[in-house]
Amino acid sequence: MFVVYCDDEPTHPETLTMPAIDFTASTPAVLRHLKKDRPAAIDRLKQFLAIPSVSTDMKYAPDVKRAAAWMANALGEAGLKAKVVATPRHPVVLAHSDPSAAAPDAPHVLFYGHYDVQPPDPLDKWVTKPFEPTIRGGKIYARGAVDDKGQVMTFVESLRAWKAVAGGKLPVHITALIEGEEECGSPSLHAFLKANKKSLAAPKHDFVLISDTGQWEGSPPVRPSITYGLRGLQYFDVKLHGPSRDLHSGIYGGTLANPATILVGVLGGLFDKRRKVTIPGFYDDVAQPTPAEKRAWAKLKFNERKFLGEVGAKPVGEAGFSTLERRWVRPSCDVNGIYGGYMGEGAKTVIPSFAGAKVSFRLAANQGAAKVSKAFTKWLESQEVHGCRWEITDLHGADPVLGATDSPWIRAASRACKQTSGHEPPLVREGATIPVCIDFKRMLGLDSLLVGFGLNDDCIHSPNEKFNLDCFDLGCRTHAALLAELGRGG
Repeated sequence: MFVVYCDDEPTHPETLTMPAIDFTASTPAVLRHLKKDRPAAIDRLKQFLAIPSVSTDMKYAPDVKRAAAWMANALGEAGLKAKVVATPRHPVVLAHSDPSAAAPDAPHVLFYGHYDVQPPDPLDKWVTKPFEPTIRGGKIYARGAVDDKGQVMTFVESLRAWKAVAGGKLPVHITALIEGEEECGSPSLHAFLKANKKSLAAPKHDFVLISDTGQWEGSPPVRPSITYGLRGLQYFDVKLHGPSRDLHSGIYGGTLANPATILVGVLGGLFDKRRKVTIPGFYDDVAQPTPAEKRAWAKLKFNERKFLGEVGAKPVGEAGFSTLERRWVRPSCDVNGIYGGYMGEGAKTVIPSFAGAKVSFRLAANQGAAKVSKAFTKWLESQEVHGCRWEITDLHGADPVLGATDSPWIRAASRACKQTSGHEPPLVREGATIPVCIDFKRMLGLDSLLVGFGLNDDCIHSPNEKFNLDCFDLGCRTHAALLAELGRGG
């Protein structure tokens, strides 16, 4: 069950008064403080990264709890009142700024991030140990460096700087919600938001600020971007069962259905010659980008060769669309893994009793995860499997997110990014999924503003994950400037 600290709810700011402060005029001093305090900030980042807060494996549960306590302490040092809130699995860190710290009519920002990380495996692929943060060539290497501990710390460090320079005053009211289950599907977060809806929902809060995305890598080479659209996700584990046990292929080969052979044939039928998904009705609800969006994307000069060349690949995908369109606004289907039968070294001549696969769909704007789940299940069950039997497990799903491109928050973020990077930030979509954005919208009535500082080569979820320290610095500066711009208004 949840432990909910109702006394943490902020006092209604409209009942308070405070003298007007020109926070934008204070921003240069805050940025100077960040530069001066950089060595200490990096030391704090190392401390945080050294905690192996792997949420998917319960043997790490004490470390996850320790990371939550560390984050609550860091938010407390940055001027917020923080609590560690128990959930059925891993705790949530919930923190509020003092209601008297900002003007009564200042915006109220809900900052979301996560302190849990992916498992570090395979360990032998790491150059240095994943939970011994190491700086090489201006980059910090550790599990969670960019996803999402490092990016969360850019926000925390901006708060520390405002506290040091402005004497505890803030341009906006702030709530921070840092969870510990994002990397295992956030199983407790939906119930947590429901239990705390009164204190978290609109109109108390104006929007959600998230730093768990990347920068635009085009021309100029790297610059902050503002993400307004995310694809959704639907994920399956499918098994095709055949004979009651593994069989000798010399005795039984050619006499009965081989589940592995049939499974790969069925999966191959998911696509036609133009790389379109063949499930009936799959594309019915896909929203098309607007002409204005297409014109804006053309100006980004996306480098397809560089994007795919860095991973040793060539463009392949749904015919009639560019790589950027396939990534941002078109749905896709991927077989994420195939298993069954003999998987070891050398040969073993068997017909497996079953074969399985992991299959995922990335969903375009306006598609529904539940509808796609039903369509894929129906399609599988309609295939000829010659007496074999399906076991279909719908693991999880999340609908896509598409927000407005013209809001006071986006205008404020654009000004902040330009101030700290020298470049106008592009408005982009992303092919990945952040499921909690849907919960924030449907349960709390809040749109999400996504401003991230990662790079494509940061090896997220892979060995040798890293965060460029100049990107970390940029994140700290941009969040500091963004708070001032948000206080300034649209």
